[in-house]
Amino acid sequence: MSDDLAIRIGVAFARQATQAPAARLCSACVEILDVSGAGVTIMSGMHSGPVCSSDERMGRLEDLQFSLGEGPCRDAFDIGRPVTEPDLGQRDTGRWPNYTQPALILGARGVFAFPLNVGNARIGVLTLYQDAAGSLSDDQTADSLVVADVLAQTMMTIQARSRPPLLSIDLTDANAHRTEVHQASGRLAVQLNINVAEALMRIRAHAFVTDQSVADVAKKIVAHELWLDDDRTIGQQ
Repeated sequence: MSDDLAIRIGVAFARQATQAPAARLCSACVEILDVSGAGVTIMSGMHSGPVCSSDERMGRLEDLQFSLGEGPCRDAFDIGRPVTEPDLGQRDTGRWPNYTQPALILGARGVFAFPLNVGNARIGVLTLYQDAAGSLSDDQTADSLVVADVLAQTMMTIQARSRPPLLSIDLTDANAHRTEVHQASGRLAVQLNINVAEALMRIRAHAFVTDQSVADVAKKIVAHELWLDDDRTIGQQ
């Protein structure tokens, strides 16, 4: 890591020090890397889900990938290498058939996903967004790789403070819905006599079809306002 980049990372995190720790991670990434937005997602079995986003729109873009189970974030995690798409508008939709158009509607043109690695283990993904089409510069790409490494180490440090060693409150404050998603998946699994993974897939599918976030669907299931076997609802959608 260059001294200049180390200084910029330190300054960026210091400027965001008044925010919640998880939110600070994404806000600092935008400042350091000069991109339109950023999001961090944990990919760790039952703990999978967005950790933070730099603003509300980026949060919707992150939730979109989580809801659909497809997109550059998923691919980057699966292959363990960066996945870059400089122009979603020119992309063949065959690879991400459900993700591309909704992401464009939300204003994303360039999407760049960097896996978060600790040794040989992958724990998540840093996704960067640009409102205009175009590749990241060589400097941005090099800096993104460094920032991804710093993020992975930072998240592991935060996690190490957690007792018991699940997800630290510092990582869950920005996404309190993760607990509700897990509760909803468990409730639906019992209700429909399916496994939790399939239950989560059904929640994601319903969120996509009804243009809701996974969090909103989960809240309704936990509150007994939504039953996905026949989509009966109580109260407003």
